[in-house]
Amino acid sequence: MSLLQLSNVNVDIQGQPVLQDISLQLDAGSIVTVLGANGAGKTSLLRTISGIYPSKSGTIQFLDQPITKLPPHRIIKLSLAHAPEGRQIFGKMTVKENLILGARHHVPSERFDAMYQLFPVLQVKQRQVAGTLSGGEQQMLSIARALMSQPKLLLLDEPSLGLAPQLVKQIFQLIQTIRDQGVSILLVEQNARAALALADYAYVVEGGRIVLSGVASVLARDEGVRQAYLGSSAVTVAPRAEAALAD
Repeated sequence: MSLLQLSNVNVDIQGQPVLQDISLQLDAGSIVTVLGANGAGKTSLLRTISGIYPSKSGTIQFLDQPITKLPPHRIIKLSLAHAPEGRQIFGKMTVKENLILGARHHVPSERFDAMYQLFPVLQVKQRQVAGTLSGGEQQMLSIARALMSQPKLLLLDEPSLGLAPQLVKQIFQLIQTIRDQGVSILLVEQNARAALALADYAYVVEGGRIVLSGVASVLARDEGVRQAYLGSSAVTVAPRAEAALAD
């Protein structure tokens, strides 16, 4: 079943095109990754879906409802959450206060229990000021805050950015666990090898346009994709995709 569908979406920022004729589909229960160089339009794509950037034309549907013209707070209520690039936690508030803000309303204790089970370090540090957490802990808090609203779809923007390799592996294992718990994921990620190993389907964006798309394991074998994005070593976290990533 299609959970999210974009058709011929165009976005201009300050009169300059940042997304051009973007068509994309994400099925329920899947992880879809978006690859591309810095400035290709990946973050703009997520911001458009979550209502931060208005689209000039085209349509966006989520759960078979048009959300193209909806503001972010209305989109969130439809069970779509966004963990942004750079984490953007509230650094002067505690870990628990950040989680409360993510829920947007009265929070049953079960929601905290679920997040603390998924991210045990956040339970240990729930009273700690968020700005004093390590980079990896802040990334976990950003994801957990988004999950507090119990989304059906999670937009994840560069979750491994700036993290040490061991923490990258941990974050990707958590992403797989989140999907296994029933949350579909649209993933923008600089670590193309790990993203393709984890994802079901992938899109490649250049200059605000989708230039290539396909099953992730197939794109991992594409020579152009390998030369452009898989040249450096990276963490492989999904054994089911290891054969597709083998040289």
